[in-house]
Amino acid sequence: MKKHIYIISTLVASTLTSLVALSQTGAVMVTKWGEFGDKPGQFKFPAMLAVSKDSNVYVVDQHNHRVQKFDANGNFIQMWGKFGTGAGEFNYPYGIGIDSKGNVYVSDMNNNRVQKFSSKGDYIGSVGSYGTGDAQLKYPYGIAIDNNDVLYVIDAFNYCIKKFTADLKFLSKWGSAESIGIKLYMPHEIAITKEGNVILSDRQNHRLAIFSKDGTLVKRIGEYGEGKDAKAGQFSEPHGLAVSAAGDIYITDRYNFRIQELDGNGASKAQWLATGIFEDDKYFPLGIATGSDGCVYITDHYAHCIHKYKL
Repeated sequence: MKKHIYIISTLVASTLTSLVALSQTGAVMVTKWGEFGDKPGQFKFPAMLAVSKDSNVYVVDQHNHRVQKFDANGNFIQMWGKFGTGAGEFNYPYGIGIDSKGNVYVSDMNNNRVQKFSSKGDYIGSVGSYGTGDAQLKYPYGIAIDNNDVLYVIDAFNYCIKKFTADLKFLSKWGSAESIGIKLYMPHEIAITKEGNVILSDRQNHRLAIFSKDGTLVKRIGEYGEGKDAKAGQFSEPHGLAVSAAGDIYITDRYNFRIQELDGNGASKAQWLATGIFEDDKYFPLGIATGSDGCVYITDHYAHCIHKYKL
């Protein structure tokens, strides 16, 4: 009997040690919400997401062709959009960003435009149509907004980054297939560092690329690594990007089913599997955003839900 007690005690101690190690190097899932469907609070392949200053969470519900808005605990507030080409309608939207006034910008990918809305979902305006002109786009992917409310758009099949004012007026563009680092596809996601530089997730090259706001390459970070032996700083198709108020960089390392945290210089700080403590299944982390409370939110593209983590 004493032998059995010793074995059980050892197993419990080992489990507690593992949980302590996880808390030291990663994060704990505090909640999650959503499931497959088209009702409020349900998703069909959620893509990118953004968190406003008042801690509301905006999610691009891609295959439902809409945006959903929640509070920080996942309680549904409202939604807008449907499939179509009209104002406020979407055709597989992808990226999302919020400016200093709380306005919401969405890259309407297959309609080749970016649309702007109020925080309540009221349509304000749009920019873009299919083409190569300065104010035209070919399948815009990720978008980001800097501290001056300048909008950065990945113009995927024109192989460049385009900049617009908050009123959606063209400012400038930079980049090429070679300079940005294309292998098979353009980078999908973009974020702005605390210093005002631009980060791209160079997913097919399994790395990040940091540029100045005008397109000068600053550095590249990371290399290929996949599976249980993948080290910190190695990636397998990094996708979503977010920068915290402190300047830390968060990446969804999607084929390693984990989140990585780097400091502003690109040094590894933490990593954790996108499984929380509730399930043992593998997830498919895609979009990522940080809140003013320091929590990290991700979209699980294939499980059709949102995870919220506390570091």
